[in-house]
Amino acid sequence: MDLEEKVESTINFIVDISKEQDPTLPWELGFSGGKDSTTVLSLLIDAMERGARISKLYVVYSDTLLEHPTLRKEALEALNSLKGFTNIELVRLTPKEDFITMMVEKGYPAPNHHFRWCMARLKIRPMHEFMRKLGNYVQVSGVRRSESAERAKNIKHYGNAEKVVKIGNPIIMPILDWTTEDVFNFLRTRKRWDGKDFNYLLELYEVKEDSCGCALSSDVRFGCWVCTVVKIDKMPTNPILKWAKQRILEISRDPRMRNYDKEGRPRSLNEEGRREVAKVFLEVAEKYPEALGYNIDELKDKLRKIAYGDTQLIKIIQG
Repeated sequence: MDLEEKVESTINFIVDISKEQDPTLPWELGFSGGKDSTTVLSLLIDAMERGARISKLYVVYSDTLLEHPTLRKEALEALNSLKGFTNIELVRLTPKEDFITMMVEKGYPAPNHHFRWCMARLKIRPMHEFMRKLGNYVQVSGVRRSESAERAKNIKHYGNAEKVVKIGNPIIMPILDWTTEDVFNFLRTRKRWDGKDFNYLLELYEVKEDSCGCALSSDVRFGCWVCTVVKIDKMPTNPILKWAKQRILEISRDPRMRNYDKEGRPRSLNEEGRREVAKVFLEVAEKYPEALGYNIDELKDKLRKIAYGDTQLIKIIQG
């Protein structure tokens, strides 16, 4: 099946499956602005224009406030371009417990594989709170079987490798059988819903073409630029951000920067550790504010007080 046939088949699938769902249920799509969620959103809009029975589509952007700055900028612009659709509602979720506060005020060390505290606070909890408020809905996922061996294994185990999973709220996976090359070729040959081309995504993912003009696979993956859990970081990032990530990792691993329990095990960052982390993020705020989704003036004021304020302030924060 060539790409055009796959596109038509996927759009028809969405139209047909929408007519099997409760028409009163809203639909929800988690949107990162990346290649897969952008492709699914484009297909959903095409399907709605062809009669898909979707009364309301929530497009939900989980903003950790530390997303890759260029992708974050493009994602927010893409969301803004959807305002003309009457049946699409944009939702931007932000964490109540943000990354910087968790480190400089609560003393959490940089996340690692044994203590990955960031995912729950920055992504999972905000999304779960929104879903609870939403109640019953139809979830749309941009998951693809070919993303990785582990992803394919999980899909087969939980969803029996089907494009529709009916465990609680229905989960629809329109591009489950698409390859990475399919996604990039779709973005290379199509326009966005507002007429803009997808060159910005192809450039971000550093996509190249083969001798036949088809997109070659790219293994670039996007997430928080500050992620200290990923082993091999292939995300294109500004040098100041790479330095900041490495520095907070060094601070967290420095035994002089930690508090210890009665058994001598390292726990939270101590006063000096928190001050050093505050200095790192203050440097980013001064030199590359676009990398931070915070109110920059408020953030810098807080970081200065922690980094260069008196000891009493840290003691108050520590409680």
